[in-house]
Amino acid sequence: MTDRTEQLLLDDSLDIDQKATANRVRNYLTFNFEHLLNYAGLDSNDLSVIDDSHISSPKMDASGVSAHGGVNHTIDNYNRIMIAEKGCYAIYETIMKCRNGARKPYRTILTEAYLHNVEDYKIQAMLSYSSSQYDILKRRALCEFADRWENTKEKYGIAELSKDFPDFHVPKNKKRISTGN
Repeated sequence: MTDRTEQLLLDDSLDIDQKATANRVRNYLTFNFEHLLNYAGLDSNDLSVIDDSHISSPKMDASGVSAHGGVNHTIDNYNRIMIAEKGCYAIYETIMKCRNGARKPYRTILTEAYLHNVEDYKIQAMLSYSSSQYDILKRRALCEFADRWENTKEKYGIAELSKDFPDFHVPKNKKRISTGN
């Protein structure tokens, strides 16, 4: 019976509202990702090289105390920048893990839209899809991003920062059917 229970739990977790999930991912990638890039001092083109060698140590003054209330905020600021960088790299890697076949060009859609800032109508034309076909593919690409995101957050050690790096899945509202008894 345990196997059946585990299967039911897995099935429930996969029962998501695709439109709402896609909208949540779209908003995050449009607004929050841009903010993370700015805060980390990165450009989306910088992300193709996932390497920590460019990160420098925080610069502290000799006394260890800044002029702002006697507290050294350098380490806190450095940590925030490091978290923003990890988030940017995690987003990039998640996009790169998405499928990219002829019938499922999810990586291409996400790369062009969120890494290269290409307008949807140009991506649609590039892929030779109608507007409605493209909309469906983009929604599926955004949902695949949401699925893959959970694993990548763990890898980058940012999963516990759910406020900044949320789970994008929106569960379907289940309607209860009355049996009349």
